Amino acid sequence: MPKPRLILPSVISGADMTVAKILIVDDDQDLQRGLGVRLNANNYKVSFASDAISAVSMARKEEPDLIILDIGLPGGDGFTVMQRLSSMANLASIPVIILTGRDSFANEERAAAAGAKAFLQKPVDNNVLLTNIEETLQQHTGTWDEESDTDSKAGLLNNKILIVDDDLDLLRGLSVRLNANNYKVSFATDAISAVSMARKEEPDLIILDIGLPGGDGFTVMQRLSSMANLASIPVIILTGRDSFANEERATTAGAKAFLQKPVDNNVLLASIGEALQQHTGTQNVMK
Repeated sequence: MPKPRLILPSVISGADMTVAKILIVDDDQDLQRGLGVRLNANNYKVSFASDAISAVSMARKEEPDLIILDIGLPGGDGFTVMQRLSSMANLASIPVIILTGRDSFANEERAAAAGAKAFLQKPVDNNVLLTNIEETLQQHTGTWDEESDTDSKAGLLNNKILIVDDDLDLLRGLSVRLNANNYKVSFATDAISAVSMARKEEPDLIILDIGLPGGDGFTVMQRLSSMANLASIPVIILTGRDSFANEERATTAGAKAFLQKPVDNNVLLASIGEALQQHTGTQNVMK
């Protein structure tokens, strides 16, 4: 999968540039080290806190551009930290991404209500995390990289596609194909993060595998259908599972197409174009 394009909020004065600052709040030292390496490698400035009290203290000291926050912390939980930050004028608007090992069904809705921009579960895929960070910073700061700015000025509104699959090689391949056809692509690798990303991104279309960690594709479709703003998003099933056992079930669940892996590039693009056209009434232009 290509490394997500980094959108760094920066103020450039001569040779000086201030890159985005990220505060990681987690009591797992190994996770801190791992995330620190990943984010430093992508030009983020990283600081750390290991408990609820020091999290607020570090946020006041650093005034980060984004906080990655665990729920389970010594001295209080992540929701307590968010509540404390929301009461401070200079910290209340800092975007928060929840990264936790706790059950999403019990905590995801609460996190969204508290203002979290994304709810990710451990262990998190590197590219999924970087994509969420990039998009959250972009939404928060309104900054764009040169290419995005050019597209924006030209009025090019690309369709957003969420790909849900735990096969990273397939994600890389589909990303190349769809980016080449002017689609904006986001990813999820399990049933839980699929719903979280759909809520965050509100994509124009979802390409969904059936076999997923944390639940299957039908569970994802059922959860999406219960949410008013997501229920109408068209879904294309792309799976390696037996079509005889699953195609009728997928159609009944509302899938717009049932494709099997490996899928021909032209067949996939045609299915996407048809599903988007039926959904929006607008023909998507492809290369």
